[in-house]
Amino acid sequence: MNVIRCKFTKEKDMIYISHLDLQRLLQRILRKAGIKVAYSQGFNPHPKISFGQALSLGVISYGEYIDVELEDIIEAEEFMTRVNNALPDGIKIQKAKFIDKTTTKSLSSSISHGSYLISMNINSDIEVEDIKTKVDEFMKLDEIINIKKNKKGKLKEVNIRPLIKTVKVVSLEENILTLNMLVSTGSSANLNPSVLLDKLNGFSDIGIDLENLKIIRNDLYIEENNKLLAPM
Repeated sequence: MNVIRCKFTKEKDMIYISHLDLQRLLQRILRKAGIKVAYSQGFNPHPKISFGQALSLGVISYGEYIDVELEDIIEAEEFMTRVNNALPDGIKIQKAKFIDKTTTKSLSSSISHGSYLISMNINSDIEVEDIKTKVDEFMKLDEIINIKKNKKGKLKEVNIRPLIKTVKVVSLEENILTLNMLVSTGSSANLNPSVLLDKLNGFSDIGIDLENLKIIRNDLYIEENNKLLAPM
């Protein structure tokens, strides 16, 4: 099987298209680029294209992944060139390589973490060292409870602390705070970074303007033998 795995970026105006629209766009682009994609069998055949964890609307990403099963053999470099020439400004394939589908887990089942760089306005005069202290205290908590609706619409308490691997202060300049965080991101466990910020704000009273966040997903990771690795 000719399965090619690609890493691509999503930025500029493209951050405002939904995951579903992105799927449709890439299907059209592959046709435009003359790439013959394999289709499933049955009454409703669909292209064999699979994505990593969906990205929230408005979030920039430098680390999105896609697997495409091809009908024809084509060099990875040629695949990248033809697809990138057809893609709109804001989406670009950075890497591409063939994978062995028989020994490589799917993106959806293997991706477990995401790293994020988030900038936000701070409505207080707090110093950066005080923020670092509050973040450290926040990370020492055994439980951070978030209330969410389950599939039946009932409210449920969820301890999100196990979903937070790291939170680090990058900078505080002119009341713009930038944090780097690594959180669970995947089909088995997933934490929206804005939920983490809401809880951090409630715990520390830093004064985060939660309505104006600039979120960048730097990359996605899989976990093997307690190590986080890039999917390709």
